[in-house]
Amino acid sequence: MSALGLAALAAAQADLAAGVRGGQPGRFESPEVAARLAAVGIDYPAPWCAAEVFHSFAQAAGPDANPCPRTPSAVHLFKDAPESCQRILPAPGDVFVVQHANGWSGHCGIVESVSPDYKAITTIEGDTNAAGSATGDAMGRHTWNPEDGKRGRLLGYLEFGV
Repeated sequence: MSALGLAALAAAQADLAAGVRGGQPGRFESPEVAARLAAVGIDYPAPWCAAEVFHSFAQAAGPDANPCPRTPSAVHLFKDAPESCQRILPAPGDVFVVQHANGWSGHCGIVESVSPDYKAITTIEGDTNAAGSATGDAMGRHTWNPEDGKRGRLLGYLEFGV
C-alpha cells in the first residue's frame, strides 16, 4: 500500500462523489471525460476506465510525476507498467486490471478495500454502471471477487509510488 496509491484512491472517490460520467447526447462526451481522454492522447469519444486511473494518479502525483502509464487501454496499462509494480495480493490504492475474452480489451480501476481473506475487493472505477459493466459510462463502486472471472481474467494488481 503506497501513499501515492491512497492519494489516487481519494481522487477517484472525489470523482465518484462528484458524479463524473460520460454525458449526453452520446457516451463519453462530457467535458470531464473528454479531458481525461485527452490526457492519455485520445481526442474522440472512447472507453475511459484507464484514463480515469491515469487522471487519479495525476491528481495525486502531479502531471509531471505521474508513474501510471499514459494509455487509454487497461490491458496496455498493465503491460506498460514496470514489473516492480506488479502485485499478487491487492491493497487499497492498487490498480486492478482484468482482460476480456477477446484478449485485447479490458477494464481497470482502483482498489478501495480488501476482505481479510482477499477473495472480495471493493473498487472505484470509471466507465462502469451499477451492474459492474466495463462500458457503463459513469463512475462506480463495486464489491466483487476477481477470482470468479465474471468481469474478465484478472491480469493482476499494480502498486504505483513504491
